[in-house]
Amino acid sequence: MVAEYSLVNSPVNSPVNSTHTLALLYKGVATLAAPLALTLGPAKGVIVNERSRGEAEILTDSSTIARRLVQLPGRGSNMGAMMLRQMVLEIHDRYGDGAATAAVMARTMLRDGMRMTAAGANPVLMMRGIERAVRVVERTLAAQAHPVTGLDEITSLATTVVGDCELGEILGQMFDTLGEHATVLTEDIPAPHLDHEYIRGGKWDGYIPSHLLVPEGNAGLILSNPLILLADEELKTVEQVQPALELALADENKPPLLVLARGISDRALATLIANHVRGVLTVGMLVLSSGLLNMHEDLADIAALTGGQVLSEVTGRSSQRMQSAFFGRARRIVLSSNGVICADGAGDKQAIKQRIAEVRAELKHVSRSHDSNWDTLRVRLARLSGGIGVLKLGAYTEQEREIKKEQVKKTLRVLETAYDGGLIPGGGVAFLACLPALREARAACQHEDETYGVALVEAALKAPFLQIVRNHGNVHPPLALDAVQRLGPGYGFDVLHGDYACMTERRILDSLNVMCGVLNAATSLTTMIMTTSTIVFSA
Repeated sequence: MVAEYSLVNSPVNSPVNSTHTLALLYKGVATLAAPLALTLGPAKGVIVNERSRGEAEILTDSSTIARRLVQLPGRGSNMGAMMLRQMVLEIHDRYGDGAATAAVMARTMLRDGMRMTAAGANPVLMMRGIERAVRVVERTLAAQAHPVTGLDEITSLATTVVGDCELGEILGQMFDTLGEHATVLTEDIPAPHLDHEYIRGGKWDGYIPSHLLVPEGNAGLILSNPLILLADEELKTVEQVQPALELALADENKPPLLVLARGISDRALATLIANHVRGVLTVGMLVLSSGLLNMHEDLADIAALTGGQVLSEVTGRSSQRMQSAFFGRARRIVLSSNGVICADGAGDKQAIKQRIAEVRAELKHVSRSHDSNWDTLRVRLARLSGGIGVLKLGAYTEQEREIKKEQVKKTLRVLETAYDGGLIPGGGVAFLACLPALREARAACQHEDETYGVALVEAALKAPFLQIVRNHGNVHPPLALDAVQRLGPGYGFDVLHGDYACMTERRILDSLNVMCGVLNAATSLTTMIMTTSTIVFSA
């Protein structure tokens, strides 16, 4: 069947049609941005009524609100809303926070840009002005940043993002204890309260190649002081696993045996299962799901943490010539259907430090935004650094628990970026401090339409602060903006106390990397829409 298409706003070079296209897309952006904007600031929520189930849901997270939007009436408006929705979800996935801020900034730039375009401004030249302004703002934001200095700052940032003082305090304590490369796992508990614990070690994903080891409740299968066989090879024959079984049985303590391998199947699998089922020896097994490219590094990391040796053709050690010295050892192993946690490994501290240094050196040459290997290296660093935090989440209802889980995930991403790039004054204040530099940038533009682009970014930098004050409701936003500009850089409006204060002193902070990401996402969406002159719909 041949698809049919309809064109809206063609020909491309028609200024009237281009303006109409922009108006259609802006309408959709503004429609979706309106409820997202209401979530800026503390204790703000949006009620969503689900007609199909007849239930009302109070949402405070901008990405969740965006996900609830399925379609808007009018295909042009709907396309604009879907473009903003995609931006919001990408920001949420990458940074955890800042999606509502980006939506407010994009809405402001598109509103003013539509007016300028209608008056005859060239969108391409305006785009150049926007790009110039973004470079200036990024430099100015970086100049305001300072590294995370202690528990108070990281706790304040966590509380700001998660919107819960108790939960924010716990997350801040966990990051302060575990360090900037912290790995935090969540665990459900039946009681409606919060708790946490720390485990020395790391967690690796994988799967159990049989129905032998069913997790015992939420705890999984716990192995105390096991011998750990690390095989970067496919275990298929009895001869490959028999030496390890015999060594474990010869030990007077009869320790459990944990087998971590690239693959376990055929006779090798049957032999391990038989020994476990008959009670001859407690056997745990897991096939790592890292993929062939990363599995070698994961096994080598586990070997460093546990003091074991990886069996493979590369190392020259094979499972058929297994020796007791090749086993890794740890105080506790927690094995579940989706991974293994290794706690208190017996590895040499100096070897672990060397491994950490190698990963950090590699991480310096990897781009976070353009290289998927960044996340892999980051996780490896967290495992090797020796700290896992377990956050125990309780709630009165399942819906409340899921909301808390989502808030925790979001906060963890923000805290990671804060350690990476540093902190800046929050509440939209850091953006306001960039305005003088933009005025100088506007004066340096060579074309009038380019200055309009810089002006769009100037308006966008004011928008988050104005929206926060507007959501507060008791102060006229322009008057508040005038007041903080008279007080000087770093001053903003404290919504909780209803007064003007230095944001850094009040511990109202944002992550530099998040705010730079927000700025780039908002301006990217704006330039994309402003330079669009034709919409194509499939029938």
